[in-house]
Amino acid sequence: MNKRETKMSKCVFCGKNATKTNREGQPVCKDHKDKEPKDVGCPECGMPMKIREGRYGYFWGCEGYPQCDKTYPVEALTDEDED
Repeated sequence: MNKRETKMSKCVFCGKNATKTNREGQPVCKDHKDKEPKDVGCPECGMPMKIREGRYGYFWGCEGYPQCDKTYPVEALTDEDED
C-alpha cells in the first residue's frame, strides 16, 4: 500500500469510504483529497485533536493524552451538511 492510500475508513469530511489520506494523514474520499486538513478541538480540554490509527481503524484522539483521553470515531465529527 503506498503512502497516499489508506485502509478502509471513513472520510473526515463527509463520512463516505476513504481511499486516500491528505497531507496530515487524515482519511479522505476522492472528493475531499485536495481540501485543507480538518482542524478539530477537543470538547473536554480544548486541545487539538489528531487522526490516529488503532486496531480498528482511524479515530480522533486528543493531543493532551494521557491527561485527556477523549477519542471519537471519525464518523462522529464529519461535516455531513457539506457537499
